[in-house]
Amino acid sequence: MTLVPLIAESDATHPVVRRVYDEIRTELGFGIVPNLFKSMATRPGFLEANWIHFRSTVLEGHLPRTLKEMVGILVSKANRSDYALKVHLHSLSALGISEAVLARLTDDFDACPLPVTEKVALRFGLRAGTAPHDLGPDDFALLEKHGLSGAEAFELIATAHLFNGVNQYTDAISLELDAI
Repeated sequence: MTLVPLIAESDATHPVVRRVYDEIRTELGFGIVPNLFKSMATRPGFLEANWIHFRSTVLEGHLPRTLKEMVGILVSKANRSDYALKVHLHSLSALGISEAVLARLTDDFDACPLPVTEKVALRFGLRAGTAPHDLGPDDFALLEKHGLSGAEAFELIATAHLFNGVNQYTDAISLELDAI
């Protein structure tokens, strides 16, 4: 059971909450407001700030959203964060990623049928999220060797940072999985 109230879309009365919910429903592309954001709605400023952070990290930038969601899966698995792991798996499925890829992401990454460049990027993102002190010039050079820019390296780090925070938050409040 979630340890904080979830504000349903029909119960949202604060103008900031209603506006942010509308943006989330439209921009995420799934037509719903996930429980993650519903759990933040008792503090409209907190909800808005976290939505802006999520949008600017996951929905904007040079890297595809699917790659960022995959970083979310790897970081969430490493953090043993069940809510985030399941939500990202669902998101990627809805975005057209095959079940074979999704299964390998979580149980045998080395055998995952992804292009080498994506695997290099995902390993970098996972390392940024789980062992940031171990990142060094060689890691950035490997990204560059595979055609990824400094801006894309930044996006991978920002994505890992976001999902570490999401994992910590959702685990702390025992967030229930969305009814999808």
